[in-house]
Amino acid sequence: MRKYIRFITGLHDYFNQRLEPAAALEEAKSLLKERMQRREHNFLNLIKKGIFSYEKSPYLRLMKKPKIIYQDICNWVNQKGLEGALQQLLEEGVYFTVDEFTGKTEVSRNGERFRCTESMFDNPFLSCIYEVRSGATRSAGTRIRIDFEYLRQRSLYDAFLLNVHEALTSPIANWFPVFPGAPGINSSLRFTRIGNPPRRWFSQVDKSQVKVNWEKIWGTNLIFWMAKIKGVPLARPEYVNLNNALEVALWANRMLSSNENCVIYTFATSAVRVCMAAEENNINIKGTIFLVTGETLTSQKRKEIERVGARAVPVYGISEAGVIAAGCNQVHPDQESDHCHIYKDSIAIISHKYLVTHFDTEVDSLLFTSLLYESPKLLLNVGMGDYARLSYFKTDCPFGNIGFNSHISSIKSYEKLTGEGVTFVDTDFIRIIEKELPERFGGTSTDYQLVEEEDEKGFSRLRLLISPRVGEVDEDKVVSQFIELLRKSEDSPESWAQSGTLMWEQARMIRVRRNFPLPTASGKILPFHLVKQVDKK
Repeated sequence: MRKYIRFITGLHDYFNQRLEPAAALEEAKSLLKERMQRREHNFLNLIKKGIFSYEKSPYLRLMKKPKIIYQDICNWVNQKGLEGALQQLLEEGVYFTVDEFTGKTEVSRNGERFRCTESMFDNPFLSCIYEVRSGATRSAGTRIRIDFEYLRQRSLYDAFLLNVHEALTSPIANWFPVFPGAPGINSSLRFTRIGNPPRRWFSQVDKSQVKVNWEKIWGTNLIFWMAKIKGVPLARPEYVNLNNALEVALWANRMLSSNENCVIYTFATSAVRVCMAAEENNINIKGTIFLVTGETLTSQKRKEIERVGARAVPVYGISEAGVIAAGCNQVHPDQESDHCHIYKDSIAIISHKYLVTHFDTEVDSLLFTSLLYESPKLLLNVGMGDYARLSYFKTDCPFGNIGFNSHISSIKSYEKLTGEGVTFVDTDFIRIIEKELPERFGGTSTDYQLVEEEDEKGFSRLRLLISPRVGEVDEDKVVSQFIELLRKSEDSPESWAQSGTLMWEQARMIRVRRNFPLPTASGKILPFHLVKQVDKK
């Protein structure tokens, strides 16, 4: 009962504390500058209270044998800076890989052996209001606890980003799936708080096709009911599938008839679909700003978006820490298509060499560290399955003027495959490719392989290679079985597998090619074949 009362009173206060866009921007600038000035202090304060004064913290077990105490970390920060201290902790064995974080593999380091659960990394300072699921289908997806203070804080970053792109008061629409995913409901509430609620919320998935428990149904309905009582024009989700992107393009066209620009917040591939629909139907959407997330903004995707006079702004985030980087309005030297400034006041990122066994390659794996009390998870050198290029240089732009001179680009995942903004984790694929498909259609574990590609229009595709050795197969049946096995692989009725497989079916994401599986450089045949793409400018 306390949880429900807290939810209702928190939502009431949240709607009452809405800001006008100009006021939100001023508050954002002040907050970001203050946090940059106190960055190292905030980090030390957080780990002092959230790790060293919290006996349940999993990090303490890794610090036991090397006898790392709080003062040691203080000294490292003073001597080497924050990122230098994190590098020292990494060398001392204080880190978690993504498989350790999710409990898929046992932690065996510094004389300790134990298995984590993702709840062990919950931020102990949050007053949980509701839960969402991360986009990656790690079983049910990582459970993310959200409170209204987190949404208040993150909304200011939205105000800052929209202003950078001269769209602080521009009409906004979302094109994200309904619960249990985070982007749609979270962004709707955040934009509402800064005085610019989305005019429309398009959903690639029909809510009748997604099963969620009664609490989420009740909570979602309450959000919209209370918004109506408070006079907040909060758009309800409406079903617009991937093959009906024309409806989204028509909305943009209508908005641009009376506004200099408009904003559509969606997945990168969904943005490409809107632009293609506009081009094919001779609809003008010049001036549309696409905030794109959920998958890499490749050079081809950016080209397709810009060809119709629109702009693409990459937004990189992880559900466990929120939005952590975004693109600016200026071109920087050697800028990749997905170049972002890191919000270094709220997150610290280092990388380390990591051997991905199922790709038979080594990558620069990212390790994330939370710096603020509002973060959904308390992270200290935790991997999330992504790798990228990190760089550091000063810039004369709104981000650089705040001090956000850390950059990230060429962002990819080694833990999951992504398409249409939906991701599935490697272990699901491995079992299906090596065991399930051979049992149903013949052949052995090395006769099937997934290859991730991008076609000439910028759409990500998964090619399912089937060796000619297997003989005649019904290719459509193989694909339908593959998708059904993915759907059944998740152990929760609220998994993103429901939304993900529905979207992949709409997009014909998986297609068969009769070809021998491709070997790695060392001659191995693996269930995945990782093609390292060079992002051509």
